[in-house]
Amino acid sequence: MRCEKSRGHAVPESDRGAVTVETAVIMPALVLLLAVLLAAAAAGMTTVRFEEAARASARAAARGENTAVVERTAREIAGDGASVVVGAAAGRVTVAVSGPAPGILGRWSDWRLDADASAAVESPPGGPGGSGGSGGSDSGGTDTGSGAGHAGP
Repeated sequence: MRCEKSRGHAVPESDRGAVTVETAVIMPALVLLLAVLLAAAAAGMTTVRFEEAARASARAAARGENTAVVERTAREIAGDGASVVVGAAAGRVTVAVSGPAPGILGRWSDWRLDADASAAVESPPGGPGGSGGSGGSDSGGTDTGSGAGHAGP
């Protein structure tokens, strides 16, 4: 067995290039891991945007804005690719914002991110709600949903 001297150590000739091969094998896995971590971070940031869009839109709907204004408000914050659903029942309005996960997570799977918020409908000034006060407030009248992503068709 022939050995070569490398930095003061004898290295068998059969082990030459082993580090290069190991690096070449592990590098794609490291790149994939980094891509998935970055995509997960982007998904988290997108969920926060969806939650803020739902809250702002629910406040707009509670003030009496029409559906087109509410949807435009949500899309300005969440992005044009977001799906916006506005509903009302029993003195409350609910806005749901959803869309695909960004990056490779959205392309490789059907993972969708969603958020929803609801707010009490505000009474008009001088209406049954009192002397111009609102039925809900920005600080306490808006309830947000889970905002968690889920896989679905």
